[in-house]
Amino acid sequence: MNLVEHFRDFCEDELPVEKQELNRWQDRLKKITKKLNREYYPNNDFEDIESDNCYIVGSVGRGTAIAKTSDFDCIFKLPQTVYDRFNKHSGNGQSKLLQEVKEVIAQTYPSTKIKGDGQVVSITFTACPAGIIELVPAFEQYNGDFKYPNTNNGGSWKITKPTPEITECCRLSDETNGHFINFCMLLRKWKNTNGFAFKGLLIDTMVSDYLEDEGISSFGYSDYEKLIPNLFKYLSKQNKERSYWLALGSNQQIENNDNGKFVDKAKETYNLLKNSSDIIKDYRATFGNRFAKSDPSISNIRAPKEQFIEEMFPIYIQYNLELDCDITQKGFRKNSLRHFLSRGFWLNTRKSLDFYILNMNTLSTLKGVEYFWKVRNVGDEAIRRNCERGQIIKGSARKHENTDFKGLHYVECYAVHEGIVIARGRIEVPIAP
Repeated sequence: MNLVEHFRDFCEDELPVEKQELNRWQDRLKKITKKLNREYYPNNDFEDIESDNCYIVGSVGRGTAIAKTSDFDCIFKLPQTVYDRFNKHSGNGQSKLLQEVKEVIAQTYPSTKIKGDGQVVSITFTACPAGIIELVPAFEQYNGDFKYPNTNNGGSWKITKPTPEITECCRLSDETNGHFINFCMLLRKWKNTNGFAFKGLLIDTMVSDYLEDEGISSFGYSDYEKLIPNLFKYLSKQNKERSYWLALGSNQQIENNDNGKFVDKAKETYNLLKNSSDIIKDYRATFGNRFAKSDPSISNIRAPKEQFIEEMFPIYIQYNLELDCDITQKGFRKNSLRHFLSRGFWLNTRKSLDFYILNMNTLSTLKGVEYFWKVRNVGDEAIRRNCERGQIIKGSARKHENTDFKGLHYVECYAVHEGIVIARGRIEVPIAP
C-alpha cells in the first residue's frame, strides 16, 4: 500500500467514533435527559422526552471527535424560571444550581461518581466505554447563545456559542468533502500520541485558519503528503505569546493558558517529516501505531513483548507531562538527563537512573491518579540479548533503571485518572558503550 491508501484507511476506518461507541454514550445521555425533563418540565408533553432540551456540543457535536472519545459534552436547556430562582440567591447561586442538577442526575445513576464544579456537572463512567459526560445546565438566549453558570470567584454567568461553531464545521466538511474533519481528527490523534494539551476547539479553529490562509478548499487524499507537513509548519509559526485565538464560527476567545505548547510540538513534527528517511515510521511516531498497520514493515517495528497504551486505555490528554532523570554513579557528581540531552551527550553504561515527573504540582491536585511506565530498549544489542522490553507496568511517580547496554532507548510515563490516560511523557535515553 502507498501513503495515500494508508491515510485513507486511517482516516476512514481507525479515527472516526464507531457507531456502537456513539450509541452507548447516547443511551446514557437519554437516561439523564429523561430525568431532567421530568424534573424541570413536569407539565410539558414532549415528543421525545429522552432527547428534547439536550444538545450535544464539543468535539462530538462538531463531528471532529475521534474513536474512544472519553469526553462527551452536552448542554441541557433549563427554563427561564430556574435562572430567575438561582439568580436571586444572595450567595453563590451558580454553585447551588450545579448541585441541584447533580442531585437530580444522581437519582438515575446513584452509584456513579457525579460532581458539580466550575461550569459543569460531570458524570464519570468506568464501564466500557469509560469516560465523562460533562453536562452544562444553561439558558437559551434570544440569539441562540446559551447563558451558563460559573461557580468560580463567588459565582457569575457566562455565555457560550456552540451553534455557529457546529454550523461552521459542517460547512467546512461539506466544502472539503470531509477532509476538514479528517485533518481535525488527525491533530487530535497527534496530540494524544505525543502527549500534550491542545484544546479541541482550538484544533478545529487552527485547521479552519490553515485552510483559509492557504486558500485550500478542494483537495483529496493524494494531497495529504504535501498538506499534512505544511499544516504542522503552519502550527509551528503561531505566536506562543498571544493571549487567545478566536474560535471558528463564533469568534469566542480560546484562552492560551498553556503557553502555546502545541507550537513547539508542531515544530518538532514538521522537522521530523520534512527530513524523513522513513516516512511510514515517522508518520507512526506522529499519529500512533495504528497508522499504516497493514504495512509489511510494521512487524519489524514492534518488539515481541511490546505493549501500547492505546490498546489498554482511552487516551484524552488534558495535561502536559514532562520527564527528567537523575543520573548517578559512584565517584561522579549527580546530573540530569535533560542536561545531557541538551548538549548532545550520550550516557555511559553502569550508571543509575531515577526518572521522575517534572510538573507534579498539577497532577497531584487530582485524586486517584495511577502511573504506568514503559521502558523500550532499542538497537542491535537489545535484539541480540533478547531484551527489547516494551511492557507497560504500573508503578509510582518515579522509576528506577540502570544503563546496561548501548542503544537509543526511551522511557515513557502515563498518568491514568478514572480509567483514562490524561497525560503522557517520553524521554530519550541514549547509551554508548
